[in-house]
Amino acid sequence: EGIANQLVVPIKQLMEDMSCTAKLQFDKVTPIEDVISSSVFEVRSLQVAYHNLNAAVRSFSKFTPLEVVRHFLSLNAVAQLGVVERTVSIFFSDIAGWTTICEGTPPVEVLALLSEYFENMVSIILEEQGTMLEFIGDAILAIWNAPNDVPDHAVRAISSATRMKTTLEKLRQDWSSQGRPAISIRVGLHSSKVWVGNLGSSLRMKYGVLGDGVNLASKLEELNKRFKTETMISEEVLRENDVSDLFLVRPLDIVEAKGCVDPKRVYEVLCPREKADEDTKQVATWSAQAMKAYLNRDFSQALESLGKIKELKGGADAAGEVLFDRCQDYLANAPPADWNGVEFRREKQ
Repeated sequence: EGIANQLVVPIKQLMEDMSCTAKLQFDKVTPIEDVISSSVFEVRSLQVAYHNLNAAVRSFSKFTPLEVVRHFLSLNAVAQLGVVERTVSIFFSDIAGWTTICEGTPPVEVLALLSEYFENMVSIILEEQGTMLEFIGDAILAIWNAPNDVPDHAVRAISSATRMKTTLEKLRQDWSSQGRPAISIRVGLHSSKVWVGNLGSSLRMKYGVLGDGVNLASKLEELNKRFKTETMISEEVLRENDVSDLFLVRPLDIVEAKGCVDPKRVYEVLCPREKADEDTKQVATWSAQAMKAYLNRDFSQALESLGKIKELKGGADAAGEVLFDRCQDYLANAPPADWNGVEFRREKQ
């Protein structure tokens, strides 16, 4: 019994903990205060060495997506350079006015604010089965459906954006009471076939994504500035399973995108359908009617529908202002016969 307590039992516990570390299941590792002690010097040395190793692996795991490493572990394969083509939903977000916030806030407070923001946003992405790829300054790049299968990837990407909006509303209240600046974000979402996998060199690599789809998600995020919206999606996202059934959207415009042959319809995500009130439903309906009339070159009818949205919103509809002004212009100066809905800019004489 003495040998078992001093040798067999602690080694068995150590083996179980090592298995958890190998699977990156850090939450299942025995806490240091609960480790079975042993009077055998070699066993104690093994325990100390293991816990140092576990701490190192846990630290390094924070620099790469855990789901990616677990994916390669499940294949019993060493990570190698290479990509595969896969349909994913791409999420790109940015903090509105971040440069101004940084200029008016001490660096230490900026870091604390950004860290709290990232902590909350990344938690939502992971809870929705997304893969967090990169922090690009204050921006976030994430994808769904790689490396692991996520059949409802578009739904989960939009759900993440709507949950982030709700979370930020609560955080802004806390930050305001602390005298800290408020944070609002813009999100662009696009679903597309891209190349995903390990990029870099044999000495250092990262799991990433390549393709025009990434550029379009980034462009949608930027377009939010012009339309004064928060979450913009492409028509490819809207066509994914269950998206139109679960979320209420309004068409905003038709845009040309680099690398895309045909123009893209873009939409604002209003809210989950289950939370939509009657006014929001009317905004979606009139926006759809306005876009249909616009594409049929019936600019008067488009203006009438957009005007109803303005009335509903008390005289101002920032998201519809771009299309409203364009329709007024086209009434006076019609676009060419081969016009495809994309904004037509006349050359200055």
